[in-house]
Parts: sequence; structure tokens; C-alpha cells
Amino acid sequence: MKLLIACVFMALCHKISGWFDNAHEYDCGYIASPYFQYYYRGTIAVTKSGKTCQKWTDRMEVLWYYDPSGLGEDNYCRNPDEGERAWCYTETVAESTGEKWEYCDVPDCDSTCGSMDEKQADYRGTIHTTRSGKTCQKWTEQSPYKHEMTPENKPDSGLAGHNNCRNPDGGDKAWCYTTDPDMRWEYCNVDNC
Repeated sequence: MKLLIACVFMALCHKISGWFDNAHEYDCGYIASPYFQYYYRGTIAVTKSGKTCQKWTDRMEVLWYYDPSGLGEDNYCRNPDEGERAWCYTETVAESTGEKWEYCDVPDCDSTCGSMDEKQADYRGTIHTTRSGKTCQKWTEQSPYKHEMTPENKPDSGLAGHNNCRNPDGGDKAWCYTTDPDMRWEYCNVDNC
């Protein structure tokens, strides 16, 4: 009986500690201080300019120098140094910094609207359904619809690694390609700021 109680207690403690370990992990990143996307645990693995991120384990010094939480056998964007925002190492030198790292286009958890003046081209939120409720196609995918609106072709449009609504072509407002074979694209219900 004591063994059974001990096993139940240990299992419960493990479950509770798991709740606390993941309590602040998000698929978007809070850009405002004091977070600076530190708790971002999503799967974006390309930089703002469309470069593929390196695996963190390819740079072992990183695991010694930075907080290893969220780093490992993957190449997802993270902010282990609590810098300005999530970033990753790349294979090539970035023109903007002269370094082998770049910032990533991780959605801001607080971004719920796009400015009317910019026709919502500045929207970086996580709405990923159209006004009629259709699921958006990932910008990096070419199925079901082939298109030119890719992170490589539109590096400043926030298209990397997700299917969130954006306005990369200067249209009337945020939109996306859909996964519906009967509707190529549709506007999204993104509010104006």
C-alpha cells in the first residue's frame, strides 16, 4: 500500500511540475518588455529574410553560453539571450548584421489588428481563418494553390513558417490562400487599429 501511495504521489508531482514547466510557453511571442519573445516555443524555423535556421546543437557553444530551455535538436527560432526578439543562427552571413544569425518573424501575441493606413500589411497576429471560416494555407506551401507570395519573394511581409493572414501584395486588407479547393483566397476578419 505504501508503494502504491508513493507511486501515485510521484506521478502527481511529475504532472504538476509539467504544468509549471510549460506555463509560459507560447506559439507567438510577446515583444514588449520584459518578455522579448523569450517564452516563444513555436515551430518557425526561418528568418525574416527567408533563410533556414541552423540546429541549435550544430553550435554547441550556444548550449554552454545560453539558457538551454527551448534549445535542442531542432532549428526553431528562440531568444535564449533575452535580446530584442526571437532569432536563430544561419548558414550564411546576414547582410543586415554581418553575422551568421538573423531575427525571425515570430507573431506578436499582442498583435490583434493591422493599421488601416498600411492596409493591414503590418498585421503580425495569429488569425488563420478567412471571414467565411476557411482555414488558411501555409505561405511556404504550394498546395492546394501554387503562388508567388513566399517568404523568399516577400521577406518583409511576415510569411515565414505559418498560415496566418497577411497582406503581402498591398491589397485592400489582410488575406490568405485557403485550403478549400473551391476558393483560392479570401480576406480575413482582422480589425483595423
